[in-house]
Amino acid sequence: METPAWHLEAQKITAAAGGLKTDVDQFFFLRHGETEHNKQRIIQTQRGVTLNDTGRGQARAAAQILKNVDFLEIHASDLERAWETAEIVNAECNKPIHKAPGLYERNWGDWAGGSNVDLDWGGNPGNGETLEEFTLRTLEGFNDVLRHGEILVVAHGGNYAVLLAAIGLSVAGPPLIKNATPMRIARDSNAPGGWRPEAL
Repeated sequence: METPAWHLEAQKITAAAGGLKTDVDQFFFLRHGETEHNKQRIIQTQRGVTLNDTGRGQARAAAQILKNVDFLEIHASDLERAWETAEIVNAECNKPIHKAPGLYERNWGDWAGGSNVDLDWGGNPGNGETLEEFTLRTLEGFNDVLRHGEILVVAHGGNYAVLLAAIGLSVAGPPLIKNATPMRIARDSNAPGGWRPEAL
């Protein structure tokens, strides 16, 4: 599968903005657990979407993995689905937890509530964010929270797609992250962009 045009554009946008800027050797990423919108393939609104029972179970399973991982803090989107995931994880990990408003999912504006099958990431939804706006906001969000060292970021699938773009990887390579799959993002001089993501 070839890299989608929108992700090639996201790679150009992140490169022009200076890419991922951090001194850490590794950090961790967790996408929120499943929601009913995920299950039904619906474009999610910014707020008002919570985890379903499956998603809460996924978050508890992720917590069992992450409680054995050495990270300093949790920085999480406070959209309900991500913040709930972070709180479930932190019940086991007991770390300082902070809101990361720069790492919200993309605002899909007028497209929210429609089907996400064949979603046009390169499009411009009315009353929402363009790809460039979302990409730059997310990149800035990552660079902001990563000033705090080797942390766990709890956010959204779209944010992870931007992260892949920023480290020179394609969404056609590593699959877009599944719900509540803990990932380690580690420096690797042999990897494209100098970073290697791996599931824990």
